[in-house]
Amino acid sequence: MYFSKIKSLRKRQYIGLFFGIVLCTVSVSGQTNYYVSSTGNNSNTGSQVAPWLTIQSALSHLKSADTLNIMNGIYNEKLNVPISGISIRNYQNQTPIIDATGLTSQIPILKLTNISNTIIDGLELRNNIMMDAQGVLVDGNCQNITIKNCKIHDIHFSSNVSATVNSNTNAQGIIVYGSNATTAISNLKILNNQLYNCRLGYSEGLAVNGNVSGFEVSGNSVHDLTNIGIDIIGFEGTSANTTYDQARNGIIRNNLVHHCVSAYATSGGLYVDGGKNLIIENNTSYHNGYGIEIGCENAGKTTDSILVRNNVFYDNEVCAIALGGWNYPKSGKVSNSVFRNNSCYYDDYSKSGNGEIYLSYSENCTIENNIFFTTTANMLSYAELSQPGLNFNYNLIYCAAAAVNLSIDWNKKSYSDYISFVAGTGTNKNSVFANPLFVNANITNPDFHLFSSSAAINAGNPATIPAVAELDLDGQNRKNGVIDCGADEYYAPNGIEENHVTTNLFTVFPNPACGEISIQSSDANMKNILVYDRMGKQIGIYRLENSKKQIDVSAFQKGIYYLVGFDKSMNQVGTQKLILE
Repeated sequence: MYFSKIKSLRKRQYIGLFFGIVLCTVSVSGQTNYYVSSTGNNSNTGSQVAPWLTIQSALSHLKSADTLNIMNGIYNEKLNVPISGISIRNYQNQTPIIDATGLTSQIPILKLTNISNTIIDGLELRNNIMMDAQGVLVDGNCQNITIKNCKIHDIHFSSNVSATVNSNTNAQGIIVYGSNATTAISNLKILNNQLYNCRLGYSEGLAVNGNVSGFEVSGNSVHDLTNIGIDIIGFEGTSANTTYDQARNGIIRNNLVHHCVSAYATSGGLYVDGGKNLIIENNTSYHNGYGIEIGCENAGKTTDSILVRNNVFYDNEVCAIALGGWNYPKSGKVSNSVFRNNSCYYDDYSKSGNGEIYLSYSENCTIENNIFFTTTANMLSYAELSQPGLNFNYNLIYCAAAAVNLSIDWNKKSYSDYISFVAGTGTNKNSVFANPLFVNANITNPDFHLFSSSAAINAGNPATIPAVAELDLDGQNRKNGVIDCGADEYYAPNGIEENHVTTNLFTVFPNPACGEISIQSSDANMKNILVYDRMGKQIGIYRLENSKKQIDVSAFQKGIYYLVGFDKSMNQVGTQKLILE
């Protein structure tokens, strides 16, 4: 069943890399690897030397546990996956392109309905231009679906770049609909994809909607969209069972989201509308409408238990953080949610008057251990409605014009300096007004690491206990002492941040290096290495088939990188710093 996702847009006051061996030969019987080539023939056997011509025809021959390898070429098709348990991937390092130009036979380019145990890996999907266009659709009772390393772009609701936008004009890059009334979509993974250059109308780029429980959206680059970047959604009737019509128990981490700006509404880089039990961590969101919004559009409903930590939000149009039901009680509310250890810098470039934080209606929420560095407008926050149970404390707050010029609008009362704000609102009694001393505060190329003299160091809540696998913007462990404010945990004895946490679970040599490195692990369970640059952006993922593995890093620029080892369930088992010369 197909659901057309229509956003209730609120026009307010501007308020890896994969290393392994791909089988190149196949047997006549028991064949598990098949091939498609733009020079093939559908009358062939599907072997590497006699590949098929079209992907959809090839899919009709597959059985569960088969892998379809797609070779270089442009395939003018739309695809409907007919069977569970298969893998569809690019052949070796080739780049097959699925181009939907002129095709209107089905709405998505790639459709997975009531399909399980399926992997989509390394495909490029483009040029789906029609009303309600979609790049990838996952719908119904789907278990164990992975979409990774794909490039999805030019998904447009109209070919006319000036087409009028209204509630009936929609397009989506990746959309997941948990539409089954009783069984949730589970073990869904959307990993390391690129999604860009899409005209979305009233919809969003990447969305998880409805009866979905247990999912991960990680390592994706989402940018240059005309509406919301990543959206986690509930209570829109996607599932007929209202008890389960809510995306929940998910992780959204290490995504880079930027330039998702709408001319007709405020579009969040990251948005939760009706979700529950989510961890949103280590993302970078800049030059969007909001950096992040945790809201609830539907009256009588609650977005609950959202943890937003160790993210960077900067140069966003309206604010870094928006929290609450925007028109309560006509909208829903947000409860029991936490914003901790985020770095928020120079947001509200439109000078809307919201500053770094826009608060509508929430209950029992916490905002602590963050850095809030305002623009020259000196606006920290606009609190439109009351915030019962709000714990707003232990933050580092700064505006270049000094504390006496900080501006706050708080529940119909205005404050024009930091001291009167703290006294008048009863918040931030343990916060610090000071320059965080970012390594580079230039908005065009910021570096949110801390100098050794930063007032953000050890300025967080002393009672904060980081989670076992919690990482800062470099992919490094948080201190088990007094935590720093912001997304960076400082470790260097002096000078520019050089975060590093080493363990004896694996070694890297040579180090420094300039080409190939070897990984030697004493932990047999370590199966994956993720590579982060100094800004905390994930730039590579490697699978280790043995305890010792060679990795070619010659494509990376000179500098400092962090290798984080994980077991097959992606639990962290160790970290090492790598220097490339």
